[in-house]
Amino acid sequence: MGNQISSLVDKFEALLKNIAAVCLIGMALLTGADIISRGALNTPLFGVEDIVAVLSVLTTGLALGYAENQKANIGVEFLYSKFSLRTRRIVKIITTSVSIALFGMVTWRLYLYGCAMREAAEVSMTLELPTDMVIIALAFGFGCFTLTLLKELILLCTGEK
Repeated sequence: MGNQISSLVDKFEALLKNIAAVCLIGMALLTGADIISRGALNTPLFGVEDIVAVLSVLTTGLALGYAENQKANIGVEFLYSKFSLRTRRIVKIITTSVSIALFGMVTWRLYLYGCAMREAAEVSMTLELPTDMVIIALAFGFGCFTLTLLKELILLCTGEK
């Protein structure tokens, strides 16, 4: 059962990583096209700022779980490496538990914020894109990040990591 859940979380991570990569490529292409349009035609592309802002939020939010799984985050290794193996394990369990609580709450609050934006019918300035879907997608990314942390905590507590 545990391996199935772990495998499911890994699949979500991979899917969200790929979506984030597409968003990043889209940002680069749109920004490049806007620069070329401004230079060659003396006309900016309409709404590029809105689209790039949405894509940057999605890139950041959706890649969190994958970055955590790959240990691509910033850590303070100097002090941590001085601890015994047992102390490091305890510190890791505590910090992961606190992180799960924090990012679980961030996920929940982002979802509620997205629902509030839907009720208020908030849209972006230029293209009038609905902002609620972006916020809910960000909440989903944070939710998958929280699941990644939970998977890591389970592996720590069972001694598999």
